[in-house]
Amino acid sequence: MPPASRQPVPDIDLRDAPRYRPLPDPSVSLTSPILKRLYAYWRAKAAMRPPTRADIDPLEIGPDIRHVVLLDVALDPLRFRWRLLGGELVDSIGRNVSGKSFEEVYPHPLYADVMRVFSRVALTGLPVRHVGTARFANRGHLRYESLHLPLFGDNGEVAMMFGGLHFQQLDTAS
Repeated sequence: MPPASRQPVPDIDLRDAPRYRPLPDPSVSLTSPILKRLYAYWRAKAAMRPPTRADIDPLEIGPDIRHVVLLDVALDPLRFRWRLLGGELVDSIGRNVSGKSFEEVYPHPLYADVMRVFSRVALTGLPVRHVGTARFANRGHLRYESLHLPLFGDNGEVAMMFGGLHFQQLDTAS
């Protein structure tokens, strides 16, 4: 697959805003009840063996599915593609990036920051939580908490990521 162009994406407003700097939390100290439920679901699946995509059943997730993300992972070279972005997330950010690679979605230097966070899960096979703020065009600033969990392939390497995001609108008037 040829490398995709890293052109700025007009839906992400990086002007007059501090650079996106997600803060990883490998301890997975979740605060969102939705993310806590998704983590408990994944841990139940991981109790017997490393979970795979086949272990994740949308019907078992219930209404929290609107906050779920699925990412495809390629390891050589390391690349990510949004497989699914739940409806609540699409509504929060104002666009659907399902089916798009990170190279298509994130402009430089945002791309490097995002890769740093997601690489942790892909290369270690361990869950990670990250928090931060983001600003999307016509959406204002959003505080978020994000959870990304490995799903393994037949070869024992991370093949996908399962997780969720919880957004909260920030009051930027103060």
